Amino acid sequence: LVRSLILGALSVATLAGCSGQRPLHRIKADAEHHLKYGRFEEAQADYEIYLAQRPDAAQTRYELAQAYMATNQPRKAIRELQICTDVYPLNDDYLDLQANAMYQAGDRDALVTLLTRQTSERQRASDYLRLGTYQGFLGNADEAEQALLTAAKLDGGQSLKYQRALADFYKGIGDTAKYAERLRYCYYLAPLDPAINEAIRATGEIPGPTFGRAPIEMRAGLVR
Repeated sequence: LVRSLILGALSVATLAGCSGQRPLHRIKADAEHHLKYGRFEEAQADYEIYLAQRPDAAQTRYELAQAYMATNQPRKAIRELQICTDVYPLNDDYLDLQANAMYQAGDRDALVTLLTRQTSERQRASDYLRLGTYQGFLGNADEAEQALLTAAKLDGGQSLKYQRALADFYKGIGDTAKYAERLRYCYYLAPLDPAINEAIRATGEIPGPTFGRAPIEMRAGLVR
């Protein structure tokens, strides 16, 4: 009887202990909730517990990296994001955050090497845009301009974001003539965009039907 009581008590204690442990899906949900509401240290703790048992969950690892970035821990974020991009090299969200983390950590040479390799391997407009953006952040104006022009060329002048990136770049380096020209391209692609219209008016021009002009990259494609 005593033995039975002891075994019964142990069974209850075991069940109570188990019920106090969160299942993995609950841990993940809690981590996501903490991240959403800015409780980043709690999010990190739960993500780390989850990933210890589900190390192949790349999206969860990406979310952990976001939590690290939010608490100014870019090197920890880089560690997680390198795993993400190794598994999913075409995921722009992972690469964008990895580039940002490397920039925040001061890994300038490694950042340029990574982004240059991505452009040469994939030849995508988005990769050249990313490279040009960070070259600009690093103060490498010539390299930034070349990368941004390549992005616009690969896009064929079809997308606003590449023209706007060039406009912002030229504004940043004080090239008013090229800035004004790229604003014309932007207006051609998005005549109703409030930010574009505001930027045009800030230069003293008046947006309207005659202001826009097809991007040079688009015209070059039509000539062919």
